[in-house]
Amino acid sequence: VMGSIGSATSASAITATDGTGAAAPKKKARTIYLPPGFMKARLLTGIDALASRDATSNPEPLIARVQAPAVLPNDVKANLAGCFVVGNATGSLAKERVEVQLVSLSCVDFDERSVVDQPIKGFFVDTDGKKGLSGKVVTRAGAALARSFIAGTVSGFSQSVESSFGDVSTSALGNVRTLDAGEAAKSGIAGGLGKSSEKLTDFYLDLARQAGPIVEVGAAKDVVVVIQEGVSLEIKPSAGSKF
Repeated sequence: VMGSIGSATSASAITATDGTGAAAPKKKARTIYLPPGFMKARLLTGIDALASRDATSNPEPLIARVQAPAVLPNDVKANLAGCFVVGNATGSLAKERVEVQLVSLSCVDFDERSVVDQPIKGFFVDTDGKKGLSGKVVTRAGAALARSFIAGTVSGFSQSVESSFGDVSTSALGNVRTLDAGEAAKSGIAGGLGKSSEKLTDFYLDLARQAGPIVEVGAAKDVVVVIQEGVSLEIKPSAGSKF
């Protein structure tokens, strides 16, 4: 088990000479190469991931805390317990899962007063060993769809009533409908009701699209974070650091 985040690699000091010929110390460049591996983590936040075509362009943020040292190739372990992992989550209706792509890894070494904050590439795996997080599919579009159906029915009925008023005659110019004053008022009311019902139908359909199905995942869920590609983690000094 490698110790703190600063002990994964030996630090090589970069020195330079000043005007008197003495060596003037400079900041040491320290990095840790993290190869592909995996580590146990726990979600700190739950998520309601939208499962629609627009979800990929607007992912939801997710954060997890590493619970155990990362398992690397050849039974080597890196002490990343306590680090935070941030990811972008999108819902998948076909799989009924939440797909999470890693964004960054953040660690703080209190003894060395150093930090690691680096973009990484990887994904989350659920306890069943499958990519993504299993969740509950919930849809709230039922009421909006029902109202859209009622508004569409009213629109169709109003259009039928509007066309029933007046006498239709055929001439060389086409069909001409003749209305008296009473029928014109009734036809106008029916036409206005039909137009407004059409607009109301479009409104409820748009509302139903926005209230599309989501995949719910609760907080405190145990997951496995998989590092997909190796990355060099740069150890940066914090305030009052020793190096």
